[in-house]
Order: sequence, then C-alpha cells, then structure tokens
Amino acid sequence: MNARDDSDALPTRETRFELDELIALNEEIISLVQAGIPLELGLREMGNELPDRLGKISSDLAVKMERGSTLAEAMESEGSRFPRVYRVIVEAGVKSGKLTVALEEMSNYAWELFHLRRQIGMALIYPLIVFSLAYGLFLVFLFEMLARFNSAYEVFRLGETRPLQALNFLESTMIYWALVPPLVLFVFALVWMRTRSSQLLNFKGTSRLIGWIPGVKRIASYYRYGNFAELMALLIQQQIPFSESIVLAAEATGDDQLVQSAELMADRHARSQLESGESAKFYGWPPLLTWLLTTKNHEGELSLALKNAADMYRRKAAHYTRWFRVIFPIFTGAIIGGGTVLCYCLVLFLPFTDMLKQLGNP
Repeated sequence: MNARDDSDALPTRETRFELDELIALNEEIISLVQAGIPLELGLREMGNELPDRLGKISSDLAVKMERGSTLAEAMESEGSRFPRVYRVIVEAGVKSGKLTVALEEMSNYAWELFHLRRQIGMALIYPLIVFSLAYGLFLVFLFEMLARFNSAYEVFRLGETRPLQALNFLESTMIYWALVPPLVLFVFALVWMRTRSSQLLNFKGTSRLIGWIPGVKRIASYYRYGNFAELMALLIQQQIPFSESIVLAAEATGDDQLVQSAELMADRHARSQLESGESAKFYGWPPLLTWLLTTKNHEGELSLALKNAADMYRRKAAHYTRWFRVIFPIFTGAIIGGGTVLCYCLVLFLPFTDMLKQLGNP
C-alpha cells in the first residue's frame, strides 16, 4: 500500500481537527521553522500552552520527533487526525527543502476556505430566518384564517376553488408533514456545523455540502492549481524526478481527478512517451498547465514557468472569490428569502382573489 494512502481505517484517539485548529497549528509550525527553533522543542512548549485537542496533538508530535521521527513521519503515524492532504503537503515541503513555503501556501488556501464558509453561513442566516417566520405564519394561517375563508365561501355559496382545495388538503394532513421542514432545517444546521472540519480542504465527508454550492468548486480548483504549480516548481528545483514531483504535488492538492491525471502523466513520462494534442486532452487540466507540463522539458524553464502560472491561478481565484462574496448573499436573499415571501403571499391572496372574482361574476 502507498505510504501516503489515507489512514482513515486506523483507530484514532481523537476526532478530526476543525479547519481553524489546523490553521493555528500550521502557523505555529511555520513560526518555529522561521525562528530556527527545533520542532520537537517548540511543539512540546506549544503542547503546554495550546488548549485541549491542539495541545494534545502538539505534545504527541513532539514525543514522536524526540524519538527520531521526522515531522512527516510523526503526522503519518497519527492516522486520520491529520487530513491526508496536509500530510502530503508536509512531505512535499520537506523534500523540496521549502517547508515554510509549502505550509504558507496551504495556510493561505485554508484561510480562504475558512472565510468562504463563514461568508456562506452569514449569507444564509437572513433567508433562513425569513423562511422560518413565513413557515410559522403559514401554520397559523392554516389553523386560524383557513376556517374563516371556508365560512365566507359557504355564506356566499361560492364554489370551492383549486387553491382552497389544496389548502384544505394541507390542513387535513398537517399532522403528517408539519414537523418535516423544522426537522430538515435542524438537520441542515447540524450538518453545517460539521463542515468546519479540516475535511473542507478536499471537500470530503460533510464538507461536500459546501462544494455543491455553485462557484465554490471553481474557486477552490484555481487555488489548487496554483498550489500544485508552486509545489511542483519547488520540487523540480531540488532535482526531484519529474514523475515523483508531479504525483507528490498533485496529492498535496487533495483533488482526486488531479492525482489520477498526474499519475497518468508520470507513467507516460517514465516510459518516455511523447505527448500529442489528443493525449493532452485526457488530463482535464487548464490548457496553460497542460501545455507547460507537456512541452517545457528543461527543468529551469519548467520551474520558472510553473511559478508564473501559480501566481496567475491565485489571482484568478482571488478575483472569483471577490465576485462570489458580492453575488452569493444577493442570490440567496432573492431566491430563498424572496421565494418564501412570494409563496406566502400567494397562499394568502389566491383564495381571497378567487372569492372576489366569483362575487363579481353576474
């Protein structure tokens, strides 16, 4: 089995990190490396200062490193306490000789996801409050107002219209469905709270919920391409073979499709197979990245070109992030909040307007 395979099957003593906890630990490690403090010493001191789970994991890492393990080996032995993508980033950083650069790129990407999730959550609060209020008023309408509409129709000897029939049906079956929307909302809230785990780095587990939101995957993919290009440039600078560099850099993104394409390209490169325009299409990468990896054979040229590409992909990700933060609150307010208000208005006014029409007929 590959040494970098996920160790989710291994028994662990702790649950997964939340994303902000992983970011905090990552930035502490960056500070220790930049300050030249031995990691085992710094992590042991951090274990005494950091709270709860972070302190415990820092102490455990320090103990393993004091026994001779590297940082990557110590994290690997912790199994699923660390997400696989983070373990691979540490390994890639160590191999490239630029651990702080690799960790800083991961930290920037994680912070963007953290803020993006928080922005989405804040944008959903107002529409969901509107939905809850409208749903409560709808139940009050079925309890109180509907009987008065029925009495008015009987007094004026009017025929029962389809909207009124539908509302009477809902009122008669209320016992079966009235609690369903609140329960769905409650389950959604519980699932949403679980999306703050470190699995958000690769949209696994409950964090898939955020990946389903239009636009999020696109933003994340550009950050991943930027991190992939940067890491691969660092690995190539350290004379790591192309086939190993591309697979390791792809695994550090946590993107399954990118990893599969990297393994395919590494296999073709190892067998010295020439790339054609048709074969390049199977990788599924952006055209620029595919062109660089299939045509820039000189290591120095490829490394420089990949660094420039990394900057470009990060700029594109930042551009789409700014647009998303503007558009998403407007979209959710209009669709969820506006749609809820519209439905409630139709429920209230359709029976009334039908009654007026029938009264106005000769």
